[in-house]
Amino acid sequence: MKKLAPPTYDDNAALDSLGSNKRLDSYPRLLHHLPKLKAGYAHYVAANGNVSAVQPVTISKVTARFLRGYYGSPPAALSYITTMREESDSNTCPMCGSLHSGTLDHVMDKDSHPAFSVFTQNLVPACKCNSKRLKPLVGANPGERILHPYFDTVLAQRIVAARFTDLGPVPHVETRIVLDATDPHYAATIFHHNSVVMRTSIHGYLARNWAAMLRRPALAVPDLKRDPISRNEMVAMIQNERDRTDDARESRNNWDSVYLSGLLDDDVIDWLYQQIGRPGRRPGGPLF
Repeated sequence: MKKLAPPTYDDNAALDSLGSNKRLDSYPRLLHHLPKLKAGYAHYVAANGNVSAVQPVTISKVTARFLRGYYGSPPAALSYITTMREESDSNTCPMCGSLHSGTLDHVMDKDSHPAFSVFTQNLVPACKCNSKRLKPLVGANPGERILHPYFDTVLAQRIVAARFTDLGPVPHVETRIVLDATDPHYAATIFHHNSVVMRTSIHGYLARNWAAMLRRPALAVPDLKRDPISRNEMVAMIQNERDRTDDARESRNNWDSVYLSGLLDDDVIDWLYQQIGRPGRRPGGPLF
């Protein structure tokens, strides 16, 4: 998960150019829908991309089919879609926090909301979580909704951490929300975590990193090529590595930072420091 600056393309100008193009099959049908589409786009932005507040835009099935088709094969007026695809190779998936992306995701999916098929504020870089996340955009309880990378500033905070229990070669691995429960975005964050993040392979990724760390601690935290002289120094080493990862990935919720946050839990730190000081272990050697 990652907060992004919204794109700055002129959607209204693109719609005008698209609707007035007599060489496209959508002419003149699309022309008649332009005021409605522009009003829908303006409301989407006014609602700050909050999917529970964005009003649906009703268009004909024929126009819906044209817009979905233009997303797949953009005409010249929508060349920004091709550019956004080419530039979507983010170092952290804005939707789930994985370490790659490479495609575009419709925050409000184009099948249920075809009016937003080509709307730039509705198109965000994403990884394959794009095809795995649950369809419902809102939950049954107040505040439950998908977070939007262009609008929800809570994505700039640290909101997800790993949780390791049954510590040993194969611990139990979970992810948990670390956002304060009184935060106004708490319900949305829980919903997004369950609908998007939990549908990915994040738990497997965290488990593999744990196993690698047991084999060679410096793989997780390069400073651990040298054994820390105190528990506090080990905490500082892990925190420094997490800060560096946050900066490099431009996100506090990338999967590596989620992993390192889990290592900083008191019970995990205690266990790791005990393993580092285990009698007979050579410096920098395996922890288990």
